[in-house]
Amino acid sequence: MKLLRRLRIAVVLSVCALVLISCGKSEKITDNANVKPKYGGTLVYTKNSPPVTLDPALTTETESTIPCDNIFDPLVQLKLGKTGIAPALAKTWDISKDGLVYTFHLRTGVTFHDGTPFNAKAVLFSFNRQRDPKHPFHQGGDKFEYWKNFSMNEMIKDINAVNDSTVQFTLSSANATFLYILSMQFTAIVSPDGMKKYGAQFYAHPIGTGAFHFVSWQSDDNLILAANTDYWDGRPYLDTLIFKAVNRSEERVSRLLSGEYDMIESPTPEKIAEIENDKNLKVFKQPGVNIAYMAMNMSKKPFSDERVRQAVVYAVNREKLVEKVYGEFGRPAKNPIPPMLLGYNEEIRFTPYDPEKAKQLLTEAGFPGGFKTKLWYMPIAREYMPDGKGTAELIQTDLKAVGIEAEIATYPWHEYLEKLYKGEHEMAIMGWIADIPDPDNFFYPLLDKTVAEIVPSNNIAFYKGEEMHQLLLQGKQATDLVTRSRIYRDACAVFNRDLPWFTIAHSVVIVPMQSYVMNFQPYASYARKFNTVWLNK
Repeated sequence: MKLLRRLRIAVVLSVCALVLISCGKSEKITDNANVKPKYGGTLVYTKNSPPVTLDPALTTETESTIPCDNIFDPLVQLKLGKTGIAPALAKTWDISKDGLVYTFHLRTGVTFHDGTPFNAKAVLFSFNRQRDPKHPFHQGGDKFEYWKNFSMNEMIKDINAVNDSTVQFTLSSANATFLYILSMQFTAIVSPDGMKKYGAQFYAHPIGTGAFHFVSWQSDDNLILAANTDYWDGRPYLDTLIFKAVNRSEERVSRLLSGEYDMIESPTPEKIAEIENDKNLKVFKQPGVNIAYMAMNMSKKPFSDERVRQAVVYAVNREKLVEKVYGEFGRPAKNPIPPMLLGYNEEIRFTPYDPEKAKQLLTEAGFPGGFKTKLWYMPIAREYMPDGKGTAELIQTDLKAVGIEAEIATYPWHEYLEKLYKGEHEMAIMGWIADIPDPDNFFYPLLDKTVAEIVPSNNIAFYKGEEMHQLLLQGKQATDLVTRSRIYRDACAVFNRDLPWFTIAHSVVIVPMQSYVMNFQPYASYARKFNTVWLNK
């Protein structure tokens, strides 16, 4: 079998596993297919927090990536409701037999929101501003966290514009995840003229080729987008898309019930029954491709001692925690990847709740009376974490019972992320939502030593296991499905031996909306695109 075909089969089958399992358990919305879509109207989508940035290259969390998904386009995108990769700004592509050269044939006649043309030069500009320290808009390498955390400079050997409508990427080695990485928002194409006009303020004046163009942003409230009537994939049905930031879940639910909001994120579990019983609302549910965890900073004592980390894991009652925080909408986690992904290790057993074993391990580690530490919790609700403070308080109580006194604290969301990535914490609650449905998307940015060695880092455990590192390198390069699955099962086992995290849960994705919101179709990732959504009212 040729390498090209093996590359395609490996990624497609891994996504097939995800889709087959997810679809079997989803409660998806079936809209009336006989109703003709209507143009016009405004949709208000309410999130937990305002975006941190609207520059796609700087995004690291979904508060920013969801709006950016609607403003910018990458070269390729995940297929909606299907497996595999679909064209976006690249209409077709070719892959060399050795898997090293990807040639993308770009759409012609596409313009950015500022009226300037999209072409091969714009692709090179967007990639090279992250790749080349000498680029005038590089802004310093530490700004481009996803570029760094996915080791893009090591992956990409060269990028060339063959002509105005053809771009060629040469890789350092064959990589089974390359096309999927190119579907992620940090690789989206920005307007070179827009970047030159706004410079460092581009994050607040975004200009892309997406289905909606930027209108205004009040950083503590409304982000307003308007339909791009010249969108290459057809004019969006909506006239206006508004993202509102409302931190309190109770307020989001109340205003959804009153009809003020059209769609909301992250309702608390106890409110879902009330939403489902309202005849004016409907709810999309799907197993989330996510993980919530508590990282232990291995660069700081005493968490550099594996016995201390083991003690923490034995000390916390995971089953009770998940029941109280998630109710029926969460599943206890034992691996760092969700169950529907390739390489999930079913043979791993949960570390049992055993306070006496925790005390024994602490004594062996030199802490017979326990120790004092700090535990940070997330200040906002997320898909994978409905109640950060409540989770921290439950963990705090369990740790206190074995002698570990954990002071809990938090910070505003932007500051929380900055401090975590710099490693200022001792223990911290965090999570991850798939950018792409592949195990590498969890393991490499969160648990590889290469990522931990460059601060700021998504590897907030600052875990630098060499055995894990070698497995993850093999996983990137493997082109055979069976081989990749074995590699990531082994990586799950190494993770559960080294225990850089206390794994908490995988949550269900829940998106409540008004019954008149039609054709909402989420992806097997964080993505929320609204170009096909319309209002039946």
